[in-house]
Amino acid sequence: MDKEFKLKLEEKEFIVKIRNLAEQASGSVLLQCGDTLVLGTAVMSENEREGTDFFPLTVDYEERYYAAGKILGSRYIRRESRPSDEAILTARLIDRAIRPRFPKNLKREVQIVITCLSWDKENDPDVIGLIAASLALSISNIPWVGPLATLRIGRKDGHFILNPVYTERDKSDLDLTLTGLESPSAQMLGNKKNDDILINMIEGEGNEIDEKTVLEAVNFAKPYLKKTIEFQKEIIKEVGNKKIQIEEVPNDPELEKDIRDFIGDKIKIALFQPDKNRRMDEVNELRKDLVYFIEEKFSRKGK
Repeated sequence: MDKEFKLKLEEKEFIVKIRNLAEQASGSVLLQCGDTLVLGTAVMSENEREGTDFFPLTVDYEERYYAAGKILGSRYIRRESRPSDEAILTARLIDRAIRPRFPKNLKREVQIVITCLSWDKENDPDVIGLIAASLALSISNIPWVGPLATLRIGRKDGHFILNPVYTERDKSDLDLTLTGLESPSAQMLGNKKNDDILINMIEGEGNEIDEKTVLEAVNFAKPYLKKTIEFQKEIIKEVGNKKIQIEEVPNDPELEKDIRDFIGDKIKIALFQPDKNRRMDEVNELRKDLVYFIEEKFSRKGK
């Protein structure tokens, strides 16, 4: 498969390439803006991890020296060193945006790897990488509710700048990164209003920026977020795979009632202890008592 899609957002053009570069990945895309190019891959294990009571998601953003035109000699460094602070923060940025969109009962291991293949010293790979992660997940068979759109907003001389380059960000008094998705009502009813864009992640900093300016920046961003979502939906429609169905775990209303009745106000009393060490001791003790209570009740039922 070799397909290419293009999206124009003001002066910036995003180019998505679907190729078999990562053949064993559940979903993979190449995304380019300017001369910054990232590879986004998404992989899910075939089976659930036994004994796991949480969702094992790993998000990794990888930088390479060759992305900036630096080739280090093997005489001194045999491999890449630990991730930089910027790489760790970029991975966390992507994680915060995509994690809430997975099913609650998904227990299979999922890995999202964003690799920066080329960096042009103008366009930051973080926004590009998050869109690549959204697309890789969306076209894969991994259960995930997307797509997500993301962009960066700057401001200079009172005017907002969409996806500013590094030199523009240095002169900007606002650096705001937003991630948004269509609301469930918009998806069901086909509503095209920008008001139906839900912001699910915000990260930013500013020089004494007031709340009104931030709200104006969000409203400025919504049409572009909507356009980016529609662009991804076109790609998904053409090259997307059918999602794997995860078996729903039925609720046990009787068990939930027993737990609520047993805990009562005990958890509130434990959590509001002024002494931190005592607080955690009481929470742990309450957890042990709850486990013992449930085991005792079910053992009686078995008899």
